[in-house]
Amino acid sequence: MAKYTLDTLPVDYDKYKVIALDLDDTLLRDDKTISEYTISTLQKAQNQGYSIVIATGRHPKSAVRYMDMLGCLNENSYAVCFNGAGVARLSDYIKANSDIHFPLVCKKTAPFSIIRKVVDLAHANSLKVHAYTKDFGLVIEDHNPHTQREIDNGNVGFKQVDFYDFKDTDEFYKILIVGPKEDLDRLSKNVPEELSSFFAVLRSEAHFLEFIPHKSTKGTALTQLCETLGYKAENAMAFGDADNDLAMIKAAGLGVAMANGFDSVKEAATVVTLTNQEDGVARLVEKFLR
Repeated sequence: MAKYTLDTLPVDYDKYKVIALDLDDTLLRDDKTISEYTISTLQKAQNQGYSIVIATGRHPKSAVRYMDMLGCLNENSYAVCFNGAGVARLSDYIKANSDIHFPLVCKKTAPFSIIRKVVDLAHANSLKVHAYTKDFGLVIEDHNPHTQREIDNGNVGFKQVDFYDFKDTDEFYKILIVGPKEDLDRLSKNVPEELSSFFAVLRSEAHFLEFIPHKSTKGTALTQLCETLGYKAENAMAFGDADNDLAMIKAAGLGVAMANGFDSVKEAATVVTLTNQEDGVARLVEKFLR
């Protein structure tokens, strides 16, 4: 279990400069809203010099939406996207005015020649895939319930495709195998070494098994972003709840797990805060405000 609780955590007012926030089940309440208390607390943090960063498995459009909801969207707002495959300066994404071909501060992609092996693995286990690509955006096989949630949450449009029609050189930010929890539990323990040696393979939630190129994670992306901002990862506090947040929790100087998070995340974190329903993010950030 984490070393500290919210009540026992010591406070160093000068150490942390970056606040990295997962969205689902962390910043967002169960109904996908953000409380006024959390909004005002993060605005105060930004006014006191903290860089507020969204760290998500989603497309940059989702980061813009929630950063705007926080009232923290400005020329220097950034987001870790696609679970670490990209880091976006959100003002540049907005100026590009496109959900494809947008600029990224850094990116990691995989060609379809490798992605095809993930598709083969999914189909061999009677499972489906969907993916985010550089040139075609969100691509799906069909409207299964799990892919439909991706479509609804992302709000970036989609293209229904036969995955085997892609060229070997087409670039992918990430691909997800989706299906019943029990099937993914079993598959996650039996990913071939040729895939696990190239991709970071992680569960963002029960019905998603994600493959991120070049073993990229929210942790590697947060480290790169901190360097871009002139800091080190030890100057960041990172909040998360699921296994796709684990690397970020470990990389940050202050790794914060939500009380509603996976046990693996709570064990790796420095501190466990309250749940997403109890404004756990704001309750901890407030301790560091002057």
